[in-house]
Amino acid sequence: MLKTLATEELKILNALSENALLSNQDLAALVGGDVSRIAEVRSELESSGIILKYRAIINWEKIESSGVNAVIQVKVTPAQGQGYDEVARRVSAFPEVRTCLLVSGSFDLLVEVDGPSLRDVAFFVADKLATIEGVNHTSTNFLLKRYKQSGDMFSVSGKTHRLPMVI
Repeated sequence: MLKTLATEELKILNALSENALLSNQDLAALVGGDVSRIAEVRSELESSGIILKYRAIINWEKIESSGVNAVIQVKVTPAQGQGYDEVARRVSAFPEVRTCLLVSGSFDLLVEVDGPSLRDVAFFVADKLATIEGVNHTSTNFLLKRYKQSGDMFSVSGKTHRLPMVI
């Protein structure tokens, strides 16, 4: 069931979406309110499942890593009486899957996965994802570089690593 949020709750959510490290004292100063009331509202938002988790956004390109990320477009035949939910539940159950979204367009699901190598991601698609009943087609795109994520810009220089084109 969807909950209609009060202005105070929306202010708290907006502030936390920008900085999840804010203390209740900081939130009270930002949104205007009593610290104990802010703590109570925050606790209610957490216990109701509106706030699911607090998370850092990491720029993995600044760390030496051999892992790869891929975005996979998945075409699905929805299960009778269950729609896309059952297929999405099965896809989401794999530990490799970071994100699974129902989208409009020529594909139905957009799935982001992590793997130690290109080969491991390819095996995930072939051996796990493609074998799920209802999955008809996949298209895998390997992530080369992040420019922006969750509204936050990664450092983007004006310099390019491409060689100049000679005509």
